[in-house]
Amino acid sequence: MKLTKLLTSMAVFGGIAFMGATSASAQDWRDVYHDRNDIRQDSYHVNAMEQHIAADRARMNEDIRCGRSEAAARDAADLARDQRSLQASRRDLRYDGRDLRTDYRDWR
Repeated sequence: MKLTKLLTSMAVFGGIAFMGATSASAQDWRDVYHDRNDIRQDSYHVNAMEQHIAADRARMNEDIRCGRSEAAARDAADLARDQRSLQASRRDLRYDGRDLRTDYRDWR
């Protein structure tokens, strides 16, 4: 009787542990999928910011060349703000890449 009870309880706990491991793997997979989408969106944002910064830099150089110092100062402030935003986006992209590698390692 004790042996039957022991084997039954081990089977039940083993089934529960297996179900928990299966659901944890599914959650990990959703985390990987979410991180990959986040990385793709962040890389699009970084590329758009780089193009915007290049346009701002060209406009600022044109204002300097034409002697429009007030417009050049506004362009320089806009350029500095965009560069800070770009640095933050690149930092977020690096963090998401590390998080994705961690998720892949944990998922296996």
